[in-house]
Amino acid sequence: MVKVSVLYLDDEEPLVSLVTHLLTRVGYDVCGFTTRDEAIAAFRVDPQRYSLVLTDMSMPGASGLDFAVEILAIAPETRVAILTGQVNESDVARATALGVRAVIQKPASLNELGPIVGQLLM
Repeated sequence: MVKVSVLYLDDEEPLVSLVTHLLTRVGYDVCGFTTRDEAIAAFRVDPQRYSLVLTDMSMPGASGLDFAVEILAIAPETRVAILTGQVNESDVARATALGVRAVIQKPASLNELGPIVGQLLM
């Protein structure tokens, strides 16, 4: 059985560790990053490796929406979802228009995040 690979970007190391741990527990291969530059470099090497890209909305230097645009410019078929502490309608509308598949409220427990990730991968 091939593991599904997820790229996760958040500027907060504890959240990267937590989400990586949670998704690994339910069977995903997760590559976590705390900087946009490292994450985009890893994605560029092998975009087909990642079935899903998860990113935080608010990060220093670039938003999750900016990161999503970069990812989708490289590989338009990539499933991208954004996690955010504050969901507002304008961000959801903009994310959807850019090709983001979901905007997920943080913090998300394993019981919440697992099924959402499963649906995004269908």
